[in-house]
Amino acid sequence: MGDILRSVAWHVATWLVCVLIGGCMTTIFPGADEALAEDWPDGACEDTSRRDAPKTIVSKDILTFSVHFAWNDEVGHSQNGIFVPDAWQPYPQGIWFMSLEKRKHSAVFTIRCDEGNLQIAGEVPLAELTALQKLLEEHHLAKLNGHSKRDSALGEVLDLVVVYASGERITAHASGGSATMPENWSALWFLDFFAGLAKSAGIWPIANE
Repeated sequence: MGDILRSVAWHVATWLVCVLIGGCMTTIFPGADEALAEDWPDGACEDTSRRDAPKTIVSKDILTFSVHFAWNDEVGHSQNGIFVPDAWQPYPQGIWFMSLEKRKHSAVFTIRCDEGNLQIAGEVPLAELTALQKLLEEHHLAKLNGHSKRDSALGEVLDLVVVYASGERITAHASGGSATMPENWSALWFLDFFAGLAKSAGIWPIANE
């Protein structure tokens, strides 16, 4: 009888040790297998924004302005509160780049849209830089300064750089899904502004009136 009791006690003790070890492992590494099996979730957003970037600009003297963005509104857009379907869209879909740079007696601009087979450049009066500054102030673009987000979704891109004579700058970056875009941002502001520059220079090739 003694041998039987000792055997039973040994098996019970062994079982308890196994349970305790297993429990400890589960506690130390909760969900370890699942974590290793899962990839970073689609659409995950990385925020590298500079929280301390100034949100106001004192200078009004723009030296250079450049903006690079995706215009891919596939279902239409709102213009002055009115929905505009794709069939009436005034600008080609694609990746756009626009710049305006101060020179001694004038300003030079460039407009490029590879998908739309569009590449033009021209010269306009310095007063157009003043008009651009008014546009930035109207839409509070300085509040975008320091914005920098990206995610794994497709569709959006934004690179904005404004350099002032004072040394002040506005920079903003976004890539990925629409969730990474700043709230107070619209590509139409700059599509319309730069189309106006090209029209005033007599070199706008798109019939969008």
